[in-house]
Amino acid sequence: MCSPSVAIGGVGQILGGIGGMQAARARNAAAKRQYEAALEQRKRNHLQNLSIYSAKVNKYTIDLNENDLAANRGYAKAQSELNNIRGKALASSESAYMKMVREKMGKVAAGGQTGRSAARLEKMVAAEYGRKIGRLTFALTKSREAFNENVEGIRRKQMSARNKLFSNVAFVPVPGMAPPPPVMENTSMPLFKGILGAASGFAENYEDNPLVNQDS
Repeated sequence: MCSPSVAIGGVGQILGGIGGMQAARARNAAAKRQYEAALEQRKRNHLQNLSIYSAKVNKYTIDLNENDLAANRGYAKAQSELNNIRGKALASSESAYMKMVREKMGKVAAGGQTGRSAARLEKMVAAEYGRKIGRLTFALTKSREAFNENVEGIRRKQMSARNKLFSNVAFVPVPGMAPPPPVMENTSMPLFKGILGAASGFAENYEDNPLVNQDS
């Protein structure tokens, strides 16, 4: 017959195993809830980052359009200035030509100069007109060079601004690192150990009191 102390101890071990099993289940449930909460927070953070990124993309589109418009205005202004310079140079050239014809060539006719004298005067007049045209041509060349430099400066500024704007949206947000899944405890093991412990106690009691067990 099993002694009362052994029986009580065995029952206690089994009850302890049941308690351990319930505690393990509770810890597993808590770990699972914590894991699911971490996944949900990760999802919310990613959605928030996507929302912020979407706002940045919208602003990037608007700023990029403004940047292009500003560059186009700069190009148009530079072309307009060059056209004005060309127009003034053409008008100056025509005025110089008319002045040459009216004042210089007229003097030849009015002075009654003929032959070599008239030829020399006409050559002098033509040379002066040529120098005038040369100065206008030089000015136009410099204006064209300045125009090209201005346009290149506008282009560089435009590209620099575009690159700076793109840097704000270059990287699409990705979800953060997922939390590691919880390591679940074996909930059957505490109960198994309790039963095994109780059985071991009963077996030891039997071995220590064989006669008592036989009489029973």
